[in-house]
Amino acid sequence: MNHPASDIRRQATRLLESASVSHEPVSLRDVVSALNLELVSKTREPFTSEAALEPMGDGRAIVLNGTGDSGRRRFTIAHEIGHFVLHPERCRPERGGAVNEAGRVEEREADTFAAELLMPDHLVRDAVREQGLDVTRLADRFEVSRKAMQTRLRSLGLVERRSDR
Repeated sequence: MNHPASDIRRQATRLLESASVSHEPVSLRDVVSALNLELVSKTREPFTSEAALEPMGDGRAIVLNGTGDSGRRRFTIAHEIGHFVLHPERCRPERGGAVNEAGRVEEREADTFAAELLMPDHLVRDAVREQGLDVTRLADRFEVSRKAMQTRLRSLGLVERRSDR
């Protein structure tokens, strides 16, 4: 099932409200708790993704493989939360490999959800008003990677793509 961007934004906003998150950086611990999920770290196995939503006991867990940059790791966790919210039927260990078009759509939707969750429109716009368009400072403030913040600023129409100039 395809989810329009407005639906993804609405679901991310609803989740932030239910987790009582109203400021940046978004507390993923509160969000995970509100969803009754667990976060589990494992040593990275060959041919596995960075993270996956997997069955665990009577519930589900976001299983993180290996270590990484904290901003990227936060986005990865938010991406898996996106799968949990948007694609509840998707709960299986991932082993990498080829992905069909439906899988690519789900991945893009989970990325969109992660951006909406970690960098809500109103909080990003407030931050830009307060401190300008300094991508590094904004990324630090939201505890995301510079790339994720740059992409979010473009999606909100706050900066132009280099090719648009």
